[in-house]
This record gives sequence, C-alpha cells and structure tokens, in this order.
Amino acid sequence: MKSTLPPERLLTYQASEGWEPLCAFLGVQLPSEPFPRTNSTAEFRARLGR
Repeated sequence: MKSTLPPERLLTYQASEGWEPLCAFLGVQLPSEPFPRTNSTAEFRARLGR
C-alpha cells in the first residue's frame, strides 16, 4: 500500500513524536493542550503492581 501512495500523502507517525508532525501533515494549527502521554512503561508496571 505504501508504494501506491505519493509521499506527500503518506505520514509514517509514532505517537511519541507529539503534535508537531501530525499537525504539519494535516495542515492544522497545533492544539493548545499538551499531547496526551499515557500508558508509559512506568504507568503500566504500576497498574500491574510491580
């Protein structure tokens, strides 16, 4: 599928990158809220009781 899309229409994105690449790709302004960062390794381990 990737090979059939023009590069300007494809965003390879990791949530850890935050708002900037996503908003730039979509052509929208950055939100005023910080990017939600949940379910980190530490939070996951805390839920498991480790």
